Amino acid sequence: MTSRKIYITKVLLALTFSLIFSLLFMSVSANPGSLDQDNPYRTEEFNINTPGELQVRTSGGHITVEGSNSNTVYIEMYVRKDGENLTPSDTNLDKWEIDISQSGNSVNAIAKHKGRNSWSSWNNDRTSISFVVFAPKEMSTDLKTSGGHIEAKNLEGDQTIATSGGHLNLENLKGKIEAKTSGGHIDLLNMEGDLDVRTSGGHISANTVAGTLQAKTSGGHIKLSDISGSIKAATSGGSITANLNTIDQFVDLKTSGGNVDLSIPNNIGVDLQLKGTFVHGTFNNFSGEMENNEVDGKLNGGGPKVTARTSGGTVRLSFN
Repeated sequence: MTSRKIYITKVLLALTFSLIFSLLFMSVSANPGSLDQDNPYRTEEFNINTPGELQVRTSGGHITVEGSNSNTVYIEMYVRKDGENLTPSDTNLDKWEIDISQSGNSVNAIAKHKGRNSWSSWNNDRTSISFVVFAPKEMSTDLKTSGGHIEAKNLEGDQTIATSGGHLNLENLKGKIEAKTSGGHIDLLNMEGDLDVRTSGGHISANTVAGTLQAKTSGGHIKLSDISGSIKAATSGGSITANLNTIDQFVDLKTSGGNVDLSIPNNIGVDLQLKGTFVHGTFNNFSGEMENNEVDGKLNGGGPKVTARTSGGTVRLSFN
């Protein structure tokens, strides 16, 4: 075989192996880390009268709750270890206390490690338990996990949501919502009510929110789009972008280390208090004090108080 033929053969072999590897990689990574929806460890079903209450607790696993027009609560429990979903034939859960039960219109789905220090015991065992719950739309929830993500959508009622190490993805919720994470991002979509969301180490994104929104992060940016109501948003280490459709009682935006970009309805009357390294904007029909780094006064005769402050950036005001 000539050198040219040997070279061509090597190229063809390399291309062939590259194609095979790519196909295998795509098949493996098409849904990375997701639960095997066809293979839950355990399932339970309860019928309730609405409005109902749902409590979900677990260590190390994810929680997903989705509302519907049904009066049935359907619970799927998934057990995962070393990247694999397990069945009862693969392992037992003698080190765990599992409570999936109903009491009137209240439903529990709780997985707790029997060790004294449940977090340490879960970490050594490397087994995580996740819950997927399909519930009536009129359902108040209390959701908590020590190490996973939480997703909740299509629910009406009071929602208390917390994770120590995952992201929060909340969609189509109506009511009083308290959501906290110590190390992840928070994404809000189509929300209505009294919202209080906090994260110690991630970003906050909110799109189409009506009501009162309090958003706080210690280490990320805040992006607010299509917002109607009252807002209080603060970050210690990122920028804030806020696009407001209407303003109810107040707007209070504060960051220690980034810019603030604020867009409010055109011709609205507000009491402005803007302060930063620089303040930019067009201030027609304004009365008050105006400096390069501070604006304090009334726009269009005054109205709800709008405050935007930054210690290390620029405040920009625009109109939509």
